[in-house]
Amino acid sequence: MERWVDGKLLYEGRVVSLRVGNVELDDGTIALREVVVHPGGVAVVPVKDDKVILVRQFRIAIGEDVLELPAGKLEKGEDPEARGRAELEEETGFRTGRMISAGSIYATVGYSSEIIYLYFAFDLEHIGQNMEFDERIDIVELPVSEIAARIADGTIRDAKTIIGLQSLVRYLATEHACGGH
Repeated sequence: MERWVDGKLLYEGRVVSLRVGNVELDDGTIALREVVVHPGGVAVVPVKDDKVILVRQFRIAIGEDVLELPAGKLEKGEDPEARGRAELEEETGFRTGRMISAGSIYATVGYSSEIIYLYFAFDLEHIGQNMEFDERIDIVELPVSEIAARIADGTIRDAKTIIGLQSLVRYLATEHACGGH
């Protein structure tokens, strides 16, 4: 167990903040910690017929286009499902009739507090994209049958997207086995 002894916010930005300070370990040892403080986010796996709707956008942090799930940052106190519905509409132009929680994941526990809530979205209706001013997004429809191959060949490398898509494949297999969906 660790507890903060001291710390200060070195940077406070629109998306993340940086807290740096010392912690005391269970044996009394003092160690330095740097934590990226993030309010959390949401990612949606939209399913239309036998395809998933993904977004392709350039990510400056890695300097390349990334194929990923529609996703967004939570505001303090915001309901993750409501944010997921909003992000889905903004980024893909699809409104969902039914959302199912697929759990949550921590993005990078070694230095970030970010938690990402995952949802499956079904019964999609196209209403048109309504992106933020600084978003440049292309829509990509990927057959569910190709998910494993696109992960294996490195086409999909984003962690939340891999986890969300693999969760969907398991969910659909279970639903199919039970006669649902």
